[in-house]
Amino acid sequence: MTSEAVDYFISYTGVDAGWAAWTNEVLEDAGYRTVLQMLDFAAGGNFVTDMDDALRSAERIVLILSPAYFESGMTKAEWTAVFRKDPDGSHRLIIPVMVEPTAVDGLLGPRTRISLVGLDEDTARGKLLDGLRPARSRPRSRAPFPGAG
Repeated sequence: MTSEAVDYFISYTGVDAGWAAWTNEVLEDAGYRTVLQMLDFAAGGNFVTDMDDALRSAERIVLILSPAYFESGMTKAEWTAVFRKDPDGSHRLIIPVMVEPTAVDGLLGPRTRISLVGLDEDTARGKLLDGLRPARSRPRSRAPFPGAG
């Protein structure tokens, strides 16, 4: 595991490894730098220090949300490490990505999520990448009036 800066750490539980791998591929194809446990943590390394290095080097964390995600104590440790740096969400350091219908309560409840539930692959890819872009600025031109005319 290297400690060079990356854009996103992808937090997931083993049940959702397929979603994590797909998300990683979409992000890397779009030019983002990522850390993903299944690809970046080498056998024989120290899992705890690798995780700490990964979380410290990542600018943001993507949470692959499913019911299983909230059953894992490890995933809670991952997102709460980032939460303390951005408790009100103003810096968008925690990006929840819902892959199964999931009740999101507690401190993550009010976070705006990207939902990929029920989408085909192309639509999901577009929605994921659109959701990671910075919030839009004011429109350059006025929207046309949609009324009669």
